[in-house]
Amino acid sequence: MKNSFSWRVFISFGLFIAFLMMLVSGVVLYISPPGRVANWTDWRMMGLTKTGWQNQHVIFGFAFILLSLFHLFLINWKAFLSYLKTKSTQGLKSPVELLTIIILSAFFGIGTAIGIQPFSAIIQFGNGISNSWERKNTQAPVPHTEMMTLTELAQQPGLGGDPEALKIKLEQAGLKVDSQKQTLAEIAKANGTSAEKIYKIIAPAAQGNQKLQGDGFGKKTLQQIADEVGVSSTSLQLALRQKGIEAKTDTPLKAIAEKNNIQINDLRQMLEIMISR
Repeated sequence: MKNSFSWRVFISFGLFIAFLMMLVSGVVLYISPPGRVANWTDWRMMGLTKTGWQNQHVIFGFAFILLSLFHLFLINWKAFLSYLKTKSTQGLKSPVELLTIIILSAFFGIGTAIGIQPFSAIIQFGNGISNSWERKNTQAPVPHTEMMTLTELAQQPGLGGDPEALKIKLEQAGLKVDSQKQTLAEIAKANGTSAEKIYKIIAPAAQGNQKLQGDGFGKKTLQQIADEVGVSSTSLQLALRQKGIEAKTDTPLKAIAEKNNIQINDLRQMLEIMISR
């Protein structure tokens, strides 16, 4: 005679699988690179991107909670209630175990929040592994470049200012591009590649930093620098803003450096890198 469907077995196996997936995805996310690197390079482990692993972790976390509720309220509810009734008096008379686990849990939560040992060491170890994925040649030219559209990207120094030209360049490379309003991430996903590789197609190869003339550099405005090297002053202004530096095109560079609490030589190096890209 065929046995009836066993919900107890079903839920037990489901809890095991959900726990296993949460464990695996948790370890992968613990050692994965920062989002800015993972998204730019299309980082993958076992075929899944970082976002893919995050989605797996969330979904199986919900599955674990749902199966746990079913396990408690549909299968073991009577036994659980009976246990509480039997042990409630004994628990109140001997609260050591209850207080111990409450205090220990609070210590874990508060210790992690304020960053004391050994919790901070665990977090720092994971951060160290994550940051080890990041190399200079895997960095986006500006933070979250993959989220920029071709229209926005065209305004970056050295990219010409014409989004249609960028679109044509990608199409000539055999890539499918539907619109100038597509982001690099969307174009990369549609063509099965990374935002980093898309950018390398449309961006001219760097030929080394272009040296800006030193005489009177601090007295020059951003507009004058842009005119000297043949780029848009607006694109330089935007690139600086993405690095947290506010600059007006008609303000002397020395005043820009002072206002943003940076050295004039550091500002010069930033501009040289931006112009060389």
